[in-house]
Amino acid sequence: MHGILVIAAVLVLTAGLVIGGAAVTTGWLLPGRGRAKVARPRVWGYGTLIGQAGIGTFLFLGPLSGPSMEHVPYAMAGMVVFALGLYVQRLAMRTSS
Repeated sequence: MHGILVIAAVLVLTAGLVIGGAAVTTGWLLPGRGRAKVARPRVWGYGTLIGQAGIGTFLFLGPLSGPSMEHVPYAMAGMVVFALGLYVQRLAMRTSS
């Protein structure tokens, strides 16, 4: 079961890195309803890449590394980096005024 979770995490992180990288390099976003809300696709892409780094750090030093408590500070730092990525993505959105 643990191996399947690691593979799923790697696939999700890779998809996020590809989508974020495409937004940064070309300004391309996935089609969908939320696309119209993004004013600056490249900034949104940077936020995605930052978030992927944070959630990857959290997953692989936290829940997927096992029950050990020695990596908890690093895993929590990954959550902070993930939140920073969400904030950068929010900066890329249109204002609702």
